[in-house]
Amino acid sequence: MEGGELLRVFGYSKDVEVARKMKLLDMDFIDCYQDTIKIGEAESMDIDFDIEIDNDGFFEMIEIERMKSKTATKIAKCIKKEMELIGVRPGNPRDAKFRLSYKIAKGKLKHKEKKGQTNDLRSQMITSLAKMKKFKECYDKRRAKNPKLQGKFTLKFTLSSDGEVYDIKLRNNTFTDKYVINCAVEKLEDTIFPKGDSDDEVEINFDFTATSDNPRPDKPRKSLSL
Repeated sequence: MEGGELLRVFGYSKDVEVARKMKLLDMDFIDCYQDTIKIGEAESMDIDFDIEIDNDGFFEMIEIERMKSKTATKIAKCIKKEMELIGVRPGNPRDAKFRLSYKIAKGKLKHKEKKGQTNDLRSQMITSLAKMKKFKECYDKRRAKNPKLQGKFTLKFTLSSDGEVYDIKLRNNTFTDKYVINCAVEKLEDTIFPKGDSDDEVEINFDFTATSDNPRPDKPRKSLSL
Protein backbone atom coordinates (compact mmCIF):
# COMPACT_ATOMS: atom_id res chain seq x y z
CA MET A 1 0.00 0.00 0.00
CA GLU A 2 1.09 3.57 -0.63
CA GLY A 3 1.03 6.09 2.20
CA GLY A 4 3.06 3.90 4.56
CA GLU A 5 0.38 1.30 5.26
CA LEU A 6 1.22 -2.38 5.39
CA LEU A 7 -1.70 -4.49 4.17
CA ARG A 8 -2.12 -8.03 5.42
CA VAL A 9 -4.76 -10.20 3.79
CA PHE A 10 -6.14 -13.31 5.48
CA GLY A 11 -8.73 -15.79 4.22
CA TYR A 12 -10.52 -18.18 6.59
CA SER A 13 -12.79 -21.13 5.89
CA LYS A 14 -13.39 -24.39 7.72
CA ASP A 15 -13.96 -25.93 4.30
CA VAL A 16 -10.36 -26.89 3.49
CA GLU A 17 -10.97 -27.11 -0.26
CA VAL A 18 -12.57 -23.67 -0.37
CA ALA A 19 -9.73 -22.19 1.69
CA ARG A 20 -7.17 -23.67 -0.70
CA LYS A 21 -8.96 -22.37 -3.78
CA MET A 22 -9.30 -18.88 -2.33
CA LYS A 23 -5.53 -18.62 -2.00
CA LEU A 24 -5.44 -18.45 -5.81
CA LEU A 25 -7.27 -15.13 -5.59
CA ASP A 26 -4.90 -13.38 -3.18
CA MET A 27 -3.71 -10.85 -5.77
CA ASP A 28 -7.30 -10.19 -6.87
CA PHE A 29 -8.26 -9.53 -3.25
CA ILE A 30 -5.49 -6.96 -3.01
CA ASP A 31 -6.43 -5.36 -6.35
CA CYS A 32 -10.07 -5.00 -5.29
CA TYR A 33 -8.94 -3.26 -2.13
CA GLN A 34 -6.45 -0.93 -3.82
CA ASP A 35 -8.92 -0.01 -6.58
CA THR A 36 -11.46 1.05 -3.95
CA ILE A 37 -9.49 2.60 -1.10
CA LYS A 38 -8.00 6.06 -1.58
CA ILE A 39 -4.37 6.64 -0.61
CA GLY A 40 -4.09 7.49 3.07
CA GLU A 41 -7.59 6.18 3.90
CA ALA A 42 -6.76 2.51 4.43
CA GLU A 43 -8.86 0.68 7.01
CA SER A 44 -9.09 -2.79 8.49
CA MET A 45 -12.21 -4.80 7.71
CA ASP A 46 -13.73 -8.27 7.70
CA ILE A 47 -15.93 -9.41 4.82
CA ASP A 48 -18.06 -12.56 5.23
CA PHE A 49 -19.42 -14.67 2.39
CA ASP A 50 -21.99 -17.49 2.43
CA ILE A 51 -21.29 -19.84 -0.48
CA GLU A 52 -23.55 -22.49 -1.98
CA ILE A 53 -21.61 -25.10 -3.95
CA ASP A 54 -23.55 -27.10 -6.54
CA ASN A 55 -23.02 -30.69 -7.66
CA ASP A 56 -20.67 -29.54 -10.46
CA GLY A 57 -18.39 -27.81 -7.96
CA PHE A 58 -19.33 -24.27 -9.01
CA PHE A 59 -20.16 -21.49 -6.58
CA GLU A 60 -23.83 -21.35 -7.51
CA MET A 61 -24.69 -18.65 -5.01
CA ILE A 62 -22.45 -16.22 -3.14
CA GLU A 63 -24.14 -14.08 -0.51
CA ILE A 64 -22.35 -11.15 1.10
CA GLU A 65 -23.26 -10.68 4.74
CA ARG A 66 -24.48 -7.18 5.51
CA MET A 67 -21.81 -4.65 6.42
CA LYS A 68 -21.98 -1.12 7.81
CA SER A 69 -19.18 0.22 5.67
CA LYS A 70 -20.08 1.21 2.09
CA THR A 71 -16.41 0.85 1.20
CA ALA A 72 -16.35 -2.76 2.45
CA THR A 73 -19.52 -3.50 0.47
CA LYS A 74 -17.94 -2.17 -2.72
CA ILE A 75 -14.82 -4.28 -2.16
CA ALA A 76 -16.99 -7.33 -1.44
CA LYS A 77 -18.85 -6.96 -4.75
CA CYS A 78 -15.53 -6.78 -6.60
CA ILE A 79 -14.34 -9.94 -4.85
CA LYS A 80 -17.60 -11.75 -5.53
CA LYS A 81 -17.04 -11.38 -9.29
CA GLU A 82 -13.63 -13.03 -8.94
CA MET A 83 -15.01 -15.84 -6.78
CA GLU A 84 -17.65 -16.68 -9.38
CA LEU A 85 -14.89 -17.69 -11.79
CA ILE A 86 -13.50 -20.52 -9.65
CA GLY A 87 -14.84 -23.82 -8.38
CA VAL A 88 -14.01 -26.97 -6.45
CA ARG A 89 -14.15 -30.69 -7.18
CA PRO A 90 -17.62 -31.83 -8.35
CA GLY A 91 -19.81 -34.38 -6.63
CA ASN A 92 -19.98 -32.79 -3.18
CA PRO A 93 -22.68 -30.07 -3.06
CA ARG A 94 -22.62 -28.15 0.20
CA ASP A 95 -22.71 -24.76 1.91
CA ALA A 96 -19.52 -23.04 3.05
CA LYS A 97 -18.50 -19.84 4.74
CA PHE A 98 -15.51 -17.71 3.87
CA ARG A 99 -14.16 -14.70 5.74
CA LEU A 100 -11.74 -12.28 4.12
CA SER A 101 -9.87 -9.99 6.48
CA TYR A 102 -7.83 -6.94 5.63
CA LYS A 103 -5.53 -5.82 8.41
CA ILE A 104 -3.60 -2.57 8.35
CA ALA A 105 -0.48 -2.49 10.49
CA LYS A 106 2.84 -0.73 10.62
CA GLY A 107 6.20 -2.42 11.01
CA LYS A 108 7.45 -5.86 10.05
CA LEU A 109 5.68 -9.16 10.55
CA LYS A 110 6.77 -11.10 13.57
CA HIS A 111 8.30 -14.53 13.25
CA LYS A 112 6.16 -17.62 13.61
CA GLU A 113 5.53 -18.74 17.14
CA LYS A 114 7.99 -21.26 18.37
CA LYS A 115 6.87 -24.55 19.82
CA GLY A 116 6.85 -24.30 23.60
CA GLN A 117 6.39 -20.51 23.67
CA THR A 118 4.13 -19.52 26.55
CA ASN A 119 3.97 -15.72 26.50
CA ASP A 120 0.18 -15.56 26.08
CA LEU A 121 -2.97 -17.64 26.46
CA ARG A 122 -2.94 -18.75 22.85
CA SER A 123 0.62 -20.07 23.09
CA GLN A 124 -0.22 -21.90 26.31
CA MET A 125 -3.19 -23.55 24.62
CA ILE A 126 -1.06 -24.60 21.64
CA THR A 127 1.48 -26.32 23.88
CA SER A 128 -1.26 -28.20 25.77
CA LEU A 129 -3.04 -29.62 22.70
CA ALA A 130 -1.72 -33.15 23.12
CA LYS A 131 -2.97 -33.21 26.72
CA MET A 132 -6.52 -32.11 25.93
CA LYS A 133 -9.16 -34.66 26.90
CA LYS A 134 -11.09 -34.41 23.64
CA PHE A 135 -8.08 -35.54 21.61
CA LYS A 136 -7.31 -38.39 23.99
CA GLU A 137 -10.90 -39.58 23.60
CA CYS A 138 -10.28 -40.11 19.87
CA TYR A 139 -7.67 -42.72 20.75
CA ASP A 140 -9.28 -44.19 23.88
CA LYS A 141 -12.51 -44.99 22.04
CA ARG A 142 -10.68 -47.13 19.48
CA ARG A 143 -8.25 -48.62 21.95
CA ALA A 144 -11.20 -50.23 23.71
CA LYS A 145 -11.67 -52.35 20.57
CA ASN A 146 -7.97 -52.75 19.80
CA PRO A 147 -5.80 -52.69 22.95
CA LYS A 148 -2.61 -52.85 20.87
CA LEU A 149 -3.49 -49.77 18.80
CA GLN A 150 -0.63 -47.28 18.66
CA GLY A 151 1.09 -44.86 16.35
CA LYS A 152 1.76 -41.19 15.77
CA PHE A 153 1.03 -38.42 13.30
CA THR A 154 1.40 -34.69 12.90
CA LEU A 155 -1.35 -32.24 12.01
CA LYS A 156 0.04 -29.10 10.46
CA PHE A 157 -2.46 -26.25 10.52
CA THR A 158 -2.75 -22.50 10.26
CA LEU A 159 -4.11 -20.43 13.12
CA SER A 160 -5.66 -17.06 12.30
CA SER A 161 -5.23 -13.98 14.46
CA ASP A 162 -8.88 -14.43 15.49
CA GLY A 163 -8.22 -17.93 16.80
CA GLU A 164 -9.73 -19.96 13.94
CA VAL A 165 -8.12 -23.16 12.63
CA TYR A 166 -7.88 -23.87 8.91
CA ASP A 167 -5.77 -25.55 6.22
CA ILE A 168 -5.14 -28.74 8.23
CA LYS A 169 -2.66 -31.16 6.67
CA LEU A 170 -1.62 -34.67 7.77
CA ARG A 171 2.10 -35.38 8.13
CA ASN A 172 4.29 -38.32 9.26
CA ASN A 173 1.44 -40.74 9.88
CA THR A 174 2.04 -44.26 11.26
CA PHE A 175 -1.56 -44.86 12.41
CA THR A 176 -3.44 -47.55 10.49
CA ASP A 177 -6.76 -46.62 12.10
CA LYS A 178 -8.16 -43.67 10.10
CA TYR A 179 -10.85 -43.05 12.70
CA VAL A 180 -8.32 -41.63 15.17
CA ILE A 181 -6.94 -39.24 12.55
CA ASN A 182 -10.36 -38.11 11.31
CA CYS A 183 -11.58 -37.67 14.85
CA ALA A 184 -8.54 -35.52 15.77
CA VAL A 185 -9.02 -33.39 12.65
CA GLU A 186 -12.70 -32.79 13.47
CA LYS A 187 -11.88 -31.88 17.07
CA LEU A 188 -9.16 -29.51 15.88
CA GLU A 189 -11.49 -27.82 13.38
CA ASP A 190 -13.95 -27.12 16.20
CA THR A 191 -11.27 -25.76 18.53
CA ILE A 192 -11.33 -22.00 19.06
CA PHE A 193 -8.08 -20.46 20.29
CA PRO A 194 -7.65 -17.13 22.06
CA LYS A 195 -6.78 -14.20 19.83
CA GLY A 196 -3.08 -13.62 19.30
CA ASP A 197 -1.04 -10.64 20.45
CA SER A 198 -0.52 -9.60 16.82
CA ASP A 199 -2.42 -9.79 13.54
CA ASP A 200 -0.14 -12.51 12.21
CA GLU A 201 -1.38 -15.95 11.23
CA VAL A 202 0.65 -18.79 12.71
CA GLU A 203 1.59 -22.23 11.38
CA ILE A 204 1.44 -24.95 14.02
CA ASN A 205 2.61 -28.57 14.09
CA PHE A 206 0.44 -30.64 16.43
CA ASP A 207 2.17 -33.95 17.23
CA PHE A 208 -0.19 -36.75 18.25
CA THR A 209 1.45 -39.83 19.75
CA ALA A 210 -0.27 -42.83 21.33
CA THR A 211 1.34 -45.99 22.62
CA SER A 212 -0.25 -49.05 24.08
CA ASP A 213 -0.03 -48.81 27.86
CA ASN A 214 -1.26 -52.29 28.53
CA PRO A 215 0.98 -53.90 31.17
CA ARG A 216 3.20 -56.63 29.87
CA PRO A 217 2.68 -60.01 31.53
CA ASP A 218 5.22 -60.89 34.15
CA LYS A 219 7.83 -63.48 33.27
CA PRO A 220 6.76 -66.89 34.60
CA ARG A 221 8.34 -67.75 37.90
CA LYS A 222 10.31 -70.93 38.28
CA SER A 223 8.20 -73.86 39.44
CA LEU A 224 8.74 -74.96 42.97
CA SER A 225 8.27 -78.45 44.41
CA LEU A 226 6.29 -78.22 47.62
